[in-house]
Amino acid sequence: MQPNAHDAERRVALHRLRRAQLAEARRIRQAVAAAYTLTPAHLCAPCRAHPLVEARQMAMYLMRTRLTWPMPMGNRELPCERIGWLLSHRDHSTVLHGATVIAARLDSDRPEDASLRHRVRALGATLDAIYEDDTRTCRLTTEGNTGHRGVPAALVHLSRAGTPARS
Repeated sequence: MQPNAHDAERRVALHRLRRAQLAEARRIRQAVAAAYTLTPAHLCAPCRAHPLVEARQMAMYLMRTRLTWPMPMGNRELPCERIGWLLSHRDHSTVLHGATVIAARLDSDRPEDASLRHRVRALGATLDAIYEDDTRTCRLTTEGNTGHRGVPAALVHLSRAGTPARS
């Protein structure tokens, strides 16, 4: 009976962690939309206009690089399928292409990509400030060896989204 209770607890903990990641993905989407003076709905729209495409690719890149997935071993990047689902059911190959395009532009020395590098740094600072503000206004519960929102402490370290429960 004990392994079944442990499995159920783990499933609940993973579900809570995934919900926290969904909230973090929404924050990324909102920050990117604000940086490009758009609404989050614009990022999910089917439009292929260049400003929208670049903003959408930026959101894909940030979700791919800043969010992790609770995997026991190996690659912990949030799967492209999940990111695509968060951005209005885009295909995983679209997400992979978008994140790769932004990464390549960040690595290039072209002067026209300087504004993109500046925007990525600014978005990173904005998101870090949001995370810092969340952790400053929260407290970590130690009752029952649980961390953020009842997630077992052993799983909290698997995600950057592991902010403590609100007091």
